[in-house]
Amino acid sequence: MVEMIVRFFCFICLWLTSALAVAADFRVTFINPGYDRGFWGDVSRTMEAAAKDLSADVEVLYAEWRPYGMEELLQSRLKRGDPPDYFIFVNSEKSSARMMQLLDGAPSKVLFLLDNLSPQQRLGLEKRHIGLGNIVASVVPDDETAGYETARALISEAREHLPERSGFRMLSLTGRASSDASREREVGMLRAVLENPDLELLHSLPANWMQEQAYLRTREILQRSRIDLVWSANDGMSFGAQRAVREAGLEPGRDVLFTGVDWSSEAMAAVRDGSMTMTYGGHFFAGAWAIVILRDHFFREAMGEVYVDVRFKMSPITADNVDLYIERLGDRDWERIDFKAFCKSVDRPGGYDFSSETLLEAVEAR
Repeated sequence: MVEMIVRFFCFICLWLTSALAVAADFRVTFINPGYDRGFWGDVSRTMEAAAKDLSADVEVLYAEWRPYGMEELLQSRLKRGDPPDYFIFVNSEKSSARMMQLLDGAPSKVLFLLDNLSPQQRLGLEKRHIGLGNIVASVVPDDETAGYETARALISEAREHLPERSGFRMLSLTGRASSDASREREVGMLRAVLENPDLELLHSLPANWMQEQAYLRTREILQRSRIDLVWSANDGMSFGAQRAVREAGLEPGRDVLFTGVDWSSEAMAAVRDGSMTMTYGGHFFAGAWAIVILRDHFFREAMGEVYVDVRFKMSPITADNVDLYIERLGDRDWERIDFKAFCKSVDRPGGYDFSSETLLEAVEAR
């Protein structure tokens, strides 16, 4: 009797698994370089929310920043057989050239998310006769503008709220040296610095996206110099710097001004209470935009395009709009968003509109 019950239970589980697989129109495997929390967790969760709307089956594998972790996950996934319709790769640590070699000959298509293959990588793959025809799309944010706008906001805020200071001193905290996103944000920041000759850039220091490293770097600089502004390439590093400032007896938002990038919940709260001038972001929605684009590719509603290259702008959250963003997105329940509204159709051809305005309207639509 017990054996019959066990067999029946196994049959039901297999039936449910099969039913779920049939329900999905297409299958995607996302090899996430990071963890299932923080920014990279948000990327996965927006992807999963869009997949639920768009009848996609999404499998997320986390490399957790292990050296060669993404390549190992891809190898393991390919050995399992029954590959997905699409793989989503991130060219973190310039790993994707090796991943394309591993995928060579497999039937799956590829979308690049947040970091694309570089021209040098493409050339190297072509020299090795590794086909690139299976790459169907890329979804990359405009990081240079994010760096520029956050730096410009800091400088503008300083001129308004710190007029008694004769010159402003800024500390810049950057991400990994190998990261295209970090480099582009730094380029944007430097453009804003060059537009303001009275601003002194004390240092531009790598903190590798890490809050603790940002804290140590900032604490060291504060021991020998005054800091008026701290520009950070992500929110986490901004909070590390704020901790060092508080330990020095200074108040973030009053004595030292801060910006960040990521739209984290903590940063939204900091913008609301005045300890941060701005958090720039929305780029974790690239996970959702990837599923939108792959859905259109699968159903051939991308107007016959062979390759779709989407470069989207991020948006600022400031004291002027933070309440609206917290109201619409503060609970981080991405299933409230109608992702079907972003897909192409016969009635809505042309380019994609992944703007924050359209995003907020899609939340309201539910």
